[in-house]
Amino acid sequence: MNEMEGKLAEFIAGQTGAPAEVRELTRIPGGFSYETCKLRARWQDSDRRRDEALILRRAPRGGVLEPYDASREFRVLRALEGSAVPVPRAYWCDPEGDVLGTSFYLMELVDGEIPLPWDSSLAAPTRAAIHEAFADTLAALHSVDWRAKHLDFLGVPRDPADPAGLEIERCRETLARIALRPYPLLNEVIAWLDERRPRSPQLCLIHDDYRMGNFIWRDGRIAALLDWERAFLGDPMADVAFSRIKPLAGWCGIDGAAAERYSRMSGIAVDEERVEFYSVLEQLKAALVGLTGLKAFAEGRTSDTRLVQIGRIAHQNIAALAAVTGVGK
Repeated sequence: MNEMEGKLAEFIAGQTGAPAEVRELTRIPGGFSYETCKLRARWQDSDRRRDEALILRRAPRGGVLEPYDASREFRVLRALEGSAVPVPRAYWCDPEGDVLGTSFYLMELVDGEIPLPWDSSLAAPTRAAIHEAFADTLAALHSVDWRAKHLDFLGVPRDPADPAGLEIERCRETLARIALRPYPLLNEVIAWLDERRPRSPQLCLIHDDYRMGNFIWRDGRIAALLDWERAFLGDPMADVAFSRIKPLAGWCGIDGAAAERYSRMSGIAVDEERVEFYSVLEQLKAALVGLTGLKAFAEGRTSDTRLVQIGRIAHQNIAALAAVTGVGK
């Protein structure tokens, strides 16, 4: 940690052109996608000296979201700064991994609580306020002018009305890259989805991990939406579908009154047929995430045994996908 503090201080000094100091670097436990640490940093910012708590998001050497590129999430946060979507301020990024061995970025630490789906301690009025803010924030996200924000680096579908086509193509490429053995059922699921691709009337910035646990609640509002590493340009129903994943949603999915509120705030109607399609696609993507982590472990790029369990769950989800789609019979 002392060595990392020194390297980070040198990095910040290089970014700002003035001496910097980093201290109290501490690893935050949990999470599968990125290594996360908190720290305090002192640096010169224009005409004043700053001393603030920051968050370090560093790509692991092997994990569930390979290939890693921390600059992608960093650029999304930078683009959304000052928008109606609450995000932490992103300060600096090392996209090549020259400083710490893998890519990383530094952002502000946003104080507050992180509501979780299994937390039964929240009072009913607080739950209602969170649920409304959850719908409002998604409406704000899907109202972002991604062209004006220069977010086309996320990948624009060849046919803007067929964003599912690009997502399915990415799934095929991922499966070909990470499969430790043949997965005929997954290939059949991909073909099943490909045949049923819905047309989308709008193309939006998609968070793709929109759920409880990924936002900070403070002073009766969502103060920051976190974890943008999976963001892409696509059908807004993908986020609606993701928000309803039962183990993650708890009482806070975009359905019922929340779906009506989201539609009213965004002007985007919730299309249940497209939501159903994206529910299956998100299950497929979750299985591929688990298999990606399993491959990283099998090839020795990580020693995190949690990825073995995630891979085991992914194999169970293949059977569930086959049952939902009716393939493999």
